[in-house]
This record gives sequence, structure tokens and C-alpha cells, in this order.
Amino acid sequence: MLAGLVLAASLPAVARAANDPSKGWQDVRALVVRFNDAQNAHNLDVIGALMTDSPTFEWSFGQYQQHGRDAALAQLAGMYQRADWSVLPDYGNLDIRMTGSSSADINVPVQYKVSTTAQDSTLTALVHEQAVKTPDGWRLSSVQVQPVESTVQ
Repeated sequence: MLAGLVLAASLPAVARAANDPSKGWQDVRALVVRFNDAQNAHNLDVIGALMTDSPTFEWSFGQYQQHGRDAALAQLAGMYQRADWSVLPDYGNLDIRMTGSSSADINVPVQYKVSTTAQDSTLTALVHEQAVKTPDGWRLSSVQVQPVESTVQ
């Protein structure tokens, strides 16, 4: 009788564990959230630490492309000087696909709110990122922002 109660009590936990995302998926999601939080804080040190330090790192925004972490950070620094902006990810539609035990493709719809002395604008985009597991943890190896719509207020 007691064994039956213990078994019955543990079944929901087993079923829940079977439906939980993998540790890799959870780690990649944490990377994406931390990266977006660092962008909103305009913290280039954290942003840089979350990117691979490789000449093959790619940052693209529409038609503009930067190769290498340092070039991407320089572009972000310039953007932070020209305007106050924030990243508003739609985590409800975050799509993480583990492509291996040490790689992942990430897609997330994002709104960028940009304010300058002249105007405020909103850009809706789909952000595609690739992440790789390194000895130091998960890092982004590319960030591609594909603008979908822009509005000026």
C-alpha cells in the first residue's frame, strides 16, 4: 500500500520532468535573456562577454554587417551615443532549436524603441541568433536583425 502511494505521488513529477526543456535549452534561453538585459543596460562589457571572441562572429542589422566581436561592440557603442534605445523581446514567441549538444539556433521577435532629440521611433524585427557552447559556457556566435516594420512618432 505504501509503495503504491509513493509511486502515485512520484508519477506527476516524472511526467513533468519529461516535458521540461533540456539543460542546454535552458542555458541558451538564459544567455538570450542576459544578452537582451545587457543591451538595455547599454553594458558593453557584458554584451562582449556573451559573444564569441572570433573573427567569424557576425552582427548584421538589415544591410549592415560587422564581422568580429570588436567591430560589433564598436557599432553598438556608436548606437548608444546617438540615441537612447531599448530592446523589447517577445519571449512568448522565443524559438530555440538545439542543433546539437553544443549549438543552437534562436529566433525571437523584438521591438526596438529608439529615442533621439528629434523623434521617437519603433522598429519591429525578427532576431536570429546562433549560440555555441564554449569552455566558458554558451556564447552567441552571430546576431542577425531582420527589420520587419518601422514607425516614427
